[in-house]
Amino acid sequence: MKKFVSILLVCFLISGCARQEIIDRIKILQCVSFDVQGDLFKSSGAYASYQKKERLRLITAEAETFSGVWLPQNTKSDHQIVTGQIRTFVISEKFARKSIQALAMGLLRDQSVSNNVTIVISKQEISTIMSEALKNPPFYLSDLIKQNMEKGSTPLTNAHFMLDQYYGEGQDVYLPVVDQDEKGLIHMDGVGVFYEDKLRLLLTDKESFLLRLLKEKSKTMTGAYEFRGRENEVYNIRILHGKRNISYKEKDSVIISLKLYIQLKELPKAKNVIRKSDLLELQHDIEQHFTSEISDMLKKFQMNAVDPIGFGELYRSNHRNWNEQEYKNKTYPNIKFEVNSEVIISQTGVGIGAE
Repeated sequence: MKKFVSILLVCFLISGCARQEIIDRIKILQCVSFDVQGDLFKSSGAYASYQKKERLRLITAEAETFSGVWLPQNTKSDHQIVTGQIRTFVISEKFARKSIQALAMGLLRDQSVSNNVTIVISKQEISTIMSEALKNPPFYLSDLIKQNMEKGSTPLTNAHFMLDQYYGEGQDVYLPVVDQDEKGLIHMDGVGVFYEDKLRLLLTDKESFLLRLLKEKSKTMTGAYEFRGRENEVYNIRILHGKRNISYKEKDSVIISLKLYIQLKELPKAKNVIRKSDLLELQHDIEQHFTSEISDMLKKFQMNAVDPIGFGELYRSNHRNWNEQEYKNKTYPNIKFEVNSEVIISQTGVGIGAE
């Protein structure tokens, strides 16, 4: 009994020392944007307004340092600003092309910001993206990004991945891109790839999906994909699951093997999957398409001296005398890629091929 009383007393003492943060007496930032203007960092933070009719409200600030924006934001707030629940960082394309060094250092040093926070590049002005986000539920932007990483064409990434790519050797940073359509709706629009700390290359939505296939594990290798064939006919398929393997055959030769299990959704009218010859031809055309598109994308990476796949990291793990600059300047530009695509049509869809 005395032991139980002692434990209960300790619990009371511990709880009494804990810092209380009442929900309606703090401002919990959920989405933060960053832009640059000259030598200044411009930031906007969206927070839930529990005492107002608005779902989200903005608080803005400027500072000469990246982490310094929190101080002027606090001076404009009637309650303490809390950063522990931030789900999304939005950076302008101008910010990304200038340098993300301050962003990487800020994330590394600020332990209150989760490693799961997603970072996206905005093609539009930051103010228009944030204004549109305010019209939606509190976690709309982070949920949009998450959904496209799980089911769409956006490869998985977050602050943890970005910091590993930025500070690690043999790989380059890539971040998702958001844009707005003619009606102002926010949508995912490919991926931005960095050379060192500057944005160098913007990938299309299709290339973003191919990057995802080469980066992710077999369990998450799913999603819809549409392309035009040799005669401009439209193919719409769904990847159910797959496997990929990347290995160095020699010092300057890399073999990429891709095996995809797919479902046929929409096919050219001239094709009939009931006929075995047509089914085999479809299978061959889809395999050739993936082989060609991935090969072209890898050549684009070499031409721009970027390595979002991480071929350098794989090379470093197999070579004791690793030198990053020598690899970037001599080895990587001369690598010959051999892409082998295998497609297994697991499902043809109800009614496809029927006359």
